[in-house]
Amino acid sequence: MKIWNKVLLASLLGLAIAGCDDSSKVDAQLDKAKDNAQQIKAAADSKAEQITDSAQQKADELKKEASEQIDQLKSQADAIKNDTAQRADAITDEAKAQAESIKSQAEEKSGQIVEQAKDIKDTAISDAHALSADAQAQTQAIKESIKQETPAQSDPAPITEAEGTPAAQSGK
Repeated sequence: MKIWNKVLLASLLGLAIAGCDDSSKVDAQLDKAKDNAQQIKAAADSKAEQITDSAQQKADELKKEASEQIDQLKSQADAIKNDTAQRADAITDEAKAQAESIKSQAEEKSGQIVEQAKDIKDTAISDAHALSADAQAQTQAIKESIKQETPAQSDPAPITEAEGTPAAQSGK
């Protein structure tokens, strides 16, 4: 039961017990009870409005704090995201640099191997030419030596005693 209803009931009971016969007194008491009820109702409305305003103010404060915390968390998340992106970029750059270094070293080694192969080829060709020239010189020397020995051998060789007679040859 609401407060103003209680006030009205109490007023009516008070009038009935007091035995007021006079309707003007009853009307005055009734008007007084109505005024009291309206005052109580106004006070209750005021108190309810105060409580509502206070609750709304608390809710607004909580919303503001939550919004601030959300903003902080967003800032932290952005910072973490940026840091992660920077680390990923650094790792990627380092990997690219290492790959480039390895590629450069491989190209350098390849160039050295090609140069060594060219040197070996040139040396082999040079040695082959030298051997060919030596072989030609030796062949020429052998030819010259054969030519010099050949005219001397075209003369018949002196016959030795054992070879000279036909009888000696048949005895053999």
